[in-house]
Amino acid sequence: MLVRIYCWFRQKKNLERLLAAFLLVPAILLLVPSYTFKLTLLQSFLFQAMLVYGALSVFWIVKHHYRLAGVNFVIYFLLLVKISGPISKTYRIDQGEESLKVLQFNVLSINDKYDETINSVLNLDPDFVSFQEVSHQWAESLVGGLGADYPFYKVVEHENQGQGIAVFSKYPLQEVAEVHLDETANITGKILVGNEAVNFLALHTKSPTTRSKWNNRNQHLKWAEEYVNNQPGEFLVLGDFNTVPWDNRMLHFQSSTELTDSRKKLTPTYPTWNPFIAQIPIDYILHSKGIGCDSLDAVRITSDHKAIMGSFLVAGK
Repeated sequence: MLVRIYCWFRQKKNLERLLAAFLLVPAILLLVPSYTFKLTLLQSFLFQAMLVYGALSVFWIVKHHYRLAGVNFVIYFLLLVKISGPISKTYRIDQGEESLKVLQFNVLSINDKYDETINSVLNLDPDFVSFQEVSHQWAESLVGGLGADYPFYKVVEHENQGQGIAVFSKYPLQEVAEVHLDETANITGKILVGNEAVNFLALHTKSPTTRSKWNNRNQHLKWAEEYVNNQPGEFLVLGDFNTVPWDNRMLHFQSSTELTDSRKKLTPTYPTWNPFIAQIPIDYILHSKGIGCDSLDAVRITSDHKAIMGSFLVAGK
């Protein structure tokens, strides 16, 4: 029996089959819908896994193991489809005459580069900005540094400084309100662009590092979904969602609200201390169908997050 097993392993095609089966196991876990806490965490790194399988395809071709190369390439392709599926391929939609530049940035509560951050925001010159992790010191610095150029703002401090949140606007804001939901803070309201009032929701979900926080994040998204669906008019929803575009909850949120992710490519935002290929996209500016997105780019300012800034077109009348 042992001799037969040894001989079976000695055959090149059988060894390739075994390796292919071994590589299929993690691939299945990466490709199935992310309905559980552990799968959600694992699938956050789909982009990195895709690169690994792509590299393995090339490696096996060089080694003349074409069966293995084929299996790895198929997995690479399926991961690519899953990652790119939620990303909009439309680069410009002419929805109106009014232009609106929007910046989204998690400043990191313990980050003390206040002046550098404020100067970077002023240089980028957005029309509307959403900040997360606004501590008491950040609140004072943002109001002092941006208040003159952005006279319409709302700052919500929180006992958990990582949950402080703020919005600053050059355009008038209407019906601005703060909403506290299960230890998270949200800001809602309208941006008056020309004669059009565009709804906005700025939020920061909890990082799903435990099952409890994962459930909290999912409930937060469910609340946001219901809020958007109950408000008439065009919408911008922006913030640190602490999830990736291919997560089932994020896909359901966008499908239910009919909101579109502004990113045109992967545009990872976290963590900035990692190289590009080790970062993941968790910051968003989502827009409704009546708002056109001209572009979206990630910007390195300070903090452990990159900022993202998009250019939008609205009717304004």
